Amino acid sequence: VLIGGGVGITPVLSMLNAIAECGSTRETWFFYGVRHGGEHIMRDHLRRLDQEHENIHVRACYSDVRPEDREGDDYDIGERVSVELFKRLLPSNNYAFYICGPPPMMNSLTDGLKQWGVPDERIYFEAFGPASVKPAKPPAAAAAALAPAAVSAKVAFARSGKSFPWSGESKSLLAFAESNGVAMESGCRAGNCGSCLVAVKSGKVRYLQPPGATVEPGSCLTCISVPDGDVTIDA
Repeated sequence: VLIGGGVGITPVLSMLNAIAECGSTRETWFFYGVRHGGEHIMRDHLRRLDQEHENIHVRACYSDVRPEDREGDDYDIGERVSVELFKRLLPSNNYAFYICGPPPMMNSLTDGLKQWGVPDERIYFEAFGPASVKPAKPPAAAAAALAPAAVSAKVAFARSGKSFPWSGESKSLLAFAESNGVAMESGCRAGNCGSCLVAVKSGKVRYLQPPGATVEPGSCLTCISVPDGDVTIDA
């Protein structure tokens, strides 16, 4: 579930575009909240994604509808984006939620999702402006995977001909590659679009969360994985 408020649409829209472009069939909901049609960014593009992809469900929510705003054309729902809305539209709370918006919206949604029983590890957010949302603690498995003392490894990039010792400071193999000047493809950075998929030439990786995209045997999603000992990837 992707949720954007105002100009906070930018990062979650990038994720939605990546899901559409890679041909993923994963069920994806996109809730976009603004006051009225004068603030509605990318209206035609979002409507087209909703119409062209059976697995993508876009819902534009206006909190202060103007007389000229047309329901079903300009917007879908005349209310704020809220957890109560999710309860009415989503089959269950068994989703990962990605949120970007102003702090009041972020606080309301993150608190509401937790009260609805959504685990902290399935709530991801990025605030803009004077953000005041406190990040949840990472799940124990992710914390262990990222702890510097947990893994002593060398990461080799086969095509680049480079190798570096894994320090445990990077959040993922993708972040580690970028910090060492190794260019890699990427999209959603959440394990859903498959853009960062590379072959694992030798060694193993560990995932920080279950992949949303299909992972072929002998490959890995670098945006949500870390080395499990020495590893060589095709990058």
